[in-house]
Amino acid sequence: MKRLIILFAIILCIGISNNLFSQVHDDIYNNPIQRTEKLDSANSTAKTYRKPSKATLLSLAYPGVGQYYNGQKDKAIGFIAWKVASDVCMIFGFYGTIDNLFSKEGETYAIIFLGSLTSAVTSWAVSMIDANLSAKKINKYNGFTNPKEKKTQLSINPDIKIIPQPLSPTTQTFSPSFGLNLSLSF
Repeated sequence: MKRLIILFAIILCIGISNNLFSQVHDDIYNNPIQRTEKLDSANSTAKTYRKPSKATLLSLAYPGVGQYYNGQKDKAIGFIAWKVASDVCMIFGFYGTIDNLFSKEGETYAIIFLGSLTSAVTSWAVSMIDANLSAKKINKYNGFTNPKEKKTQLSINPDIKIIPQPLSPTTQTFSPSFGLNLSLSF
């Protein structure tokens, strides 16, 4: 009897949770937000194919330069400002820690230094990832193709099949079939 009650409680919880977390009655489900790539991150002034690897390497050199390469000037300014602000706070924290090395105030400067160092490293990582993904989205949205990518391709593939051929109701033989498939893609 105890197992039956526990089983009934589990089934009841599963049934209720499906109704509670269902998206059928949500306002978002009834009025979905219209989003396009143009509004998200493909907004760019780029007129040609953007190399994702080059955008990533440029952001590795300094955060925001990869976004500038992608034609996203506002985003580039944001990443550069984030990195500069982190560097200024890092310098402030570093010199404050050295000046007040053995005092209680030196700990505060050390925390400022470590926080700004973390922010600087984060800005680098986020900028590199964003530059790469944005370059791919820009290329996809605008229909840019890699100019070094081969466009026309011819392939010849062997086609070998074994076809069953019944001789009588009780016996069956197999006959091989050989051929070539010609494929042209462009």
